[in-house]
Amino acid sequence: MKIGMMCHSSFGGSARIATELALELARRGHRVHLFTRTTPFGNWDHSNGVVLHSSIPDHENNWDPSALYTDWPEKDYQSFLLSVLEVIAREGLDLLHFHYAVPFVFIVKEVKEKLGEKCPLLVGTLHGSDVNEYGRDPVKGPVLAKTLRNLDGLTTVSFNYACLAKEVLKLTKPPEIIPNFVSLSSYAPQNDNPENSREMEALGESKKGDVKRPRIVHISNFRPIKNIDSLARIFLGIRKRIDAELWLVGDGQEMKKINRLFKQNGAKNDVHYWGLQYDVAPILVQTDLLLMPSLSESFGLCALEAMACGVPVLATHVGGLPEVVIHGKTGFLFPVGNHSLAADLAVALLKDRVAHREMSKAAVRQARNFRKEEIVSMYEDFYDRVLHKPRVRSCLGWSSGTIPT
Repeated sequence: MKIGMMCHSSFGGSARIATELALELARRGHRVHLFTRTTPFGNWDHSNGVVLHSSIPDHENNWDPSALYTDWPEKDYQSFLLSVLEVIAREGLDLLHFHYAVPFVFIVKEVKEKLGEKCPLLVGTLHGSDVNEYGRDPVKGPVLAKTLRNLDGLTTVSFNYACLAKEVLKLTKPPEIIPNFVSLSSYAPQNDNPENSREMEALGESKKGDVKRPRIVHISNFRPIKNIDSLARIFLGIRKRIDAELWLVGDGQEMKKINRLFKQNGAKNDVHYWGLQYDVAPILVQTDLLLMPSLSESFGLCALEAMACGVPVLATHVGGLPEVVIHGKTGFLFPVGNHSLAADLAVALLKDRVAHREMSKAAVRQARNFRKEEIVSMYEDFYDRVLHKPRVRSCLGWSSGTIPT
């Protein structure tokens, strides 16, 4: 198949899934074109088989990779659209697939209007605040909803999010569920992955058997939805009862705030800042518990990656997280704002080595249900079904004009 893939370039889960999907599809022999505004975050290898089309050259890129940019300048928007149209004209794409609705749903709307019956099949995957935030927007919401209803195929990453999308966007049926995935060759318990062990030693960490403080890790783009206040309060509650340390991986607008909170509460020396990291597996394998107090999550990709590394998860009972984390088996779920319960659960688990070991093993087993190879095959099956069903002949009601910004 000739596949066009559109995604953001940031640190977030939708971009990571889209780029990994593109890479795996290329490895399977498909011709894949990846459209991004800038080079994707991480060490992008231009010889990986995916044809990358970035609208902004690297030397002109001053973006913060921790931020999610959805309101693009008109110049960047038109440059991106032109790149997509040129590749379609030259390559004759079978499918054009976007990950995260905004702004890509408005781009596919224009592609359809300009190309008509010559347009490739249009499919999309909803990942997060594209529904919660933009779906409820009085200006963008109606355009978003109408465009999504007229796609040739629509997926999302959890049952919870499928129901939410159907309700908020008033879809005739919920999106098809294709969950996020993890590469078990990259994310594995330390003893199962020699590469992780070597990287751990390179970081100068203690060898197996040495006594160390329990390590709690949080990975995110530090946006308000990640609930940084609760993260700080829960860790401070844990720290009062056991000698633990917190590892923060990522960066974003809330980072200064949490740094200030820990300084004010005398916990500065118990917190280690890793900054933005593309490959988090070598960090995860050194930790004992992932703390994820989000206000909302469509899936929780870092929870899955942690479990694959044998790290139990302590997370809020929101969104798609209960479909990933099995309460009492692979981690614990707690109500948003219940800091004392979260601290109690963490302390009890970190003090009980036997229970922690069993939960670690169960987490690894659960992660195997989301193997990259199987989930990418689900995408291939989805593409095949879309290609062989009667297509949406027209996007009736789509009017030309300015795209909402």
